[in-house]
Order: sequence, then structure tokens, then C-alpha cells
Amino acid sequence: MSEDIVIKPSLGGRDLDKIRDLRYEILRKPLGLTYASTLFSGDDHATTIHLLALAQDELVGVASLLVDEFDSIQLRGMAVALPLQRSGVGKRIVEAAKRIAIERNRSMWCKSRLEAIGFYERQGWCRSGDFFDIPDIGPHIVMKWTGIPKKNP
Repeated sequence: MSEDIVIKPSLGGRDLDKIRDLRYEILRKPLGLTYASTLFSGDDHATTIHLLALAQDELVGVASLLVDEFDSIQLRGMAVALPLQRSGVGKRIVEAAKRIAIERNRSMWCKSRLEAIGFYERQGWCRSGDFFDIPDIGPHIVMKWTGIPKKNP
């Protein structure tokens, strides 16, 4: 099913309303949080890339890539519509994020919910540090991906 999905980048805040709608349905509404909690710092920065998973122009998955102050990329706000979870859409989004990181010679990291740790590990990410709690959202751990190919001298 995920082969019918197109992954495309959206720069800055161009598709932010649709992105926030999906974040709300998947990441915030189940926790009883407000729609306002779907707006993340940096979402509208010109350097932020939102990866959109589209099925016939309908947004079915999203992740946002923010270049941090250390020049690595933070993957955040990843969400896949309920009917397509565990179908490979999330994996395709992460693969697209990896390609962008490789093109820019950057490592990536994210704050993973406990239930997503195995997903990231299967994609080549590793745990970093201790578990921590994000208020109103729950326990997380930092996951890192450093699969950038080494350049020959």
C-alpha cells in the first residue's frame, strides 16, 4: 500500500494547516491536548522542511525536519494517519529524511515516544541518554541517526 504514497518536501509553513490537522488527530487529540499544541517552534522557518506523505493529494503522513543550533537535523512531529499506520508509510518518510540528511552531510535525532523506539531502531537509529518526560505527552528518549557515509580523503 505504501508504494502508492508520494513523499514530497514542503518548505517553511506552506502546508502548515494540513500538517497541524494531522498532528492533532494522531499526536495531540488522543492525549486530550489542544489544537494550539500542534504548532511547534520553527515550523515556519524558511529552513524547516516538512515531509508530506500524500495519497492522491490527501495528506496521510508528515514529519518535520528542523536544522538545530548544532547543524544537525531534528526530526519531529512525525504522524501517519491511523488507517495507514504499520503499512510502510512511516518508513518511507524516514527514508526521505535520511536522504536529505545525507545530501546536507548532517546527522539526525528525534525525541521518540516509547512505543516508537523499535520503529526507529529498525531504521538504523540508536538510543541516546536516559528516558525523560515531556509534560502532558509522556516518556521519551532521544534517538540518533548518524548513517552519513564517510568521505574518502
